[in-house]
Amino acid sequence: MALEIEIKVRVPALEPIRENLKKNGAALIAEQDEHDIYYNAPHKDFAVTDEALRVRYTGNQTCGNIMPPNVTYKGPKVGREGFKAREEVIVDISSGEQFAVILERLNFRKTAEVVKHREIYQCEKAIVTLDNVAEVGTFSEIEADFSLTEEEAVAAIENVAKMAGITGERLTKSYLEILLDARAQKAEE
Repeated sequence: MALEIEIKVRVPALEPIRENLKKNGAALIAEQDEHDIYYNAPHKDFAVTDEALRVRYTGNQTCGNIMPPNVTYKGPKVGREGFKAREEVIVDISSGEQFAVILERLNFRKTAEVVKHREIYQCEKAIVTLDNVAEVGTFSEIEADFSLTEEEAVAAIENVAKMAGITGERLTKSYLEILLDARAQKAEE
């Protein structure tokens, strides 16, 4: 179990950030397609409790293989404005499909699917992702190393954001929340 501390910024283009990362020695550690399926519990509404449960399927284009699926629980968001911090528990599983059957038998309901193409860079004491998320656009995230204190994490994120040119409004919503908001807005039009 770890506390994930990160920022997420909607960006107009990924190429300038990619160029800055490479120019400053960041290493591309993975390029992958991620397919996330989110579930809601029968005994409480995760939208109300600000929790998340997802099954992630990953096809890693860097090493040309499909990685085992994993299940992630994310606790309610905490932290200072512009930064998102939350408990994150990840467990690898051998079959996402069989786990989905278990969830369905326990009356968990599928909420939505988020599909994205992600580039992952190691940069100083942080991971930088360049994300193209289906239906909602392009984003960059900076996640501090789990070993850092909150103050060290904030400083590391700020340094990397400045170096990479990641500017704009910092979003604390998850991709799931952004996608559901976009779909609701489209339905109203």
